[in-house]
Amino acid sequence: MSKKKNYSLQPLNHSWYWNRTAFYIGLLVIGGMMCIDAFPQYTRLHGKFKEWIDPALDITGLWQGSWELFAPEPDHVNVRVGAFLYWEDGSRTEWFQPNWSEMSSWQKARAFREMSYYDNLWREGHAAAWEPFCDDLAKKESEDSILELQSIILFQDRDVIEAPTSENWRIAYSPPEYQRRTKLYTWFPHE
Repeated sequence: MSKKKNYSLQPLNHSWYWNRTAFYIGLLVIGGMMCIDAFPQYTRLHGKFKEWIDPALDITGLWQGSWELFAPEPDHVNVRVGAFLYWEDGSRTEWFQPNWSEMSSWQKARAFREMSYYDNLWREGHAAAWEPFCDDLAKKESEDSILELQSIILFQDRDVIEAPTSENWRIAYSPPEYQRRTKLYTWFPHE
């Protein structure tokens, strides 16, 4: 005697369908926001869309900024963040962000978010981050020191790359030549 298999229709579980649909809708929303942010702005409507999605991109860390590689004016300024740390005995320590021009490809790939952080730290729009950054720097640099930290001066160094002529042509991938220093913030220990 053989057993008959039950081939009757089973009720379908549609939760997988809704999960997949929600996932695809999320991808479309995020992809659309990134396209609006990344494409050059040619119309006022595009500008309004950028203003509308900017807070969401800032919060999620998906903000890309402008990609000024070729036109109308290519990016021609290298910036690095540095600090002078003044100790109670009158000595001064210099601190600089990691130097991207000395990093290997693997190190750059691994530290790209950290480098992006430093690239945005010096901007006026991120001035609210200067004090917490200096607090963290003071904590890290004071850990192994018996001296008290008196103050920190946070600054930016700029290397402006002029349009090339036959006299001032710079070799590609040459290390930056930082010349212009601008003070950003002075930190003092909290009471």
